[in-house]
Amino acid sequence: MKFLFKKKKKSRSKNTFRKFKIFLSFLFFLGALLSTWPPVQSLIAVTHLSDPVKLASLEKRGANPRVNKIVYWLHRSNEYQVSPEIILSIALLINGIHGERGLLTQQTMLRNIKIAQELGLFSEENKNRLRHGKAGIVIFGPYKGDQVEIDHIIPVSLAPEIGNELANLEMMPSTLNRKKSNRITSRQIAYAEKFYDIGLIEENTISQIRNRLK
Repeated sequence: MKFLFKKKKKSRSKNTFRKFKIFLSFLFFLGALLSTWPPVQSLIAVTHLSDPVKLASLEKRGANPRVNKIVYWLHRSNEYQVSPEIILSIALLINGIHGERGLLTQQTMLRNIKIAQELGLFSEENKNRLRHGKAGIVIFGPYKGDQVEIDHIIPVSLAPEIGNELANLEMMPSTLNRKKSNRITSRQIAYAEKFYDIGLIEENTISQIRNRLK
């Protein structure tokens, strides 16, 4: 009787292990299936591209191609009826970018999507360029034919510490970018104050920017 009991117990253990393997296989299959869904691909890509540790290690203007790629992937999720705002919010949370910094980053990136839409950057040719980090070409409006550059809202010459901060990067036609140069307006002052409040720019930087408007 003891022998039969042990055999039965061993059989149950095998069945439990078999069920566990089946469950793990199902999870693996589900994960593989989900990873091919464009919104999930977008989330993975945006999370990687917005990693603050990686951004901080880039050379001057090194984040510019990443803005193009982020705009592409956020638009891609939108094509599948998943809000870019949701994708961006999750990606930023994963990367530990939250609070005022997260809000400012989200607002800037969503504005870039709107700018890209208005300039015609979601044609098939432009989407291919953006996906590979290259500048799109303006199709609509007075700057038609211009390349779309990534402008520093606060000039990098004044605030190099936020040169690769996503919240400081905005799409702009090259002609308009040349006209803007490193001028400081009330808009730049307002942005600089926000960056200062969340500790991304230093005291001497904000003082220098404030004095430029006087």
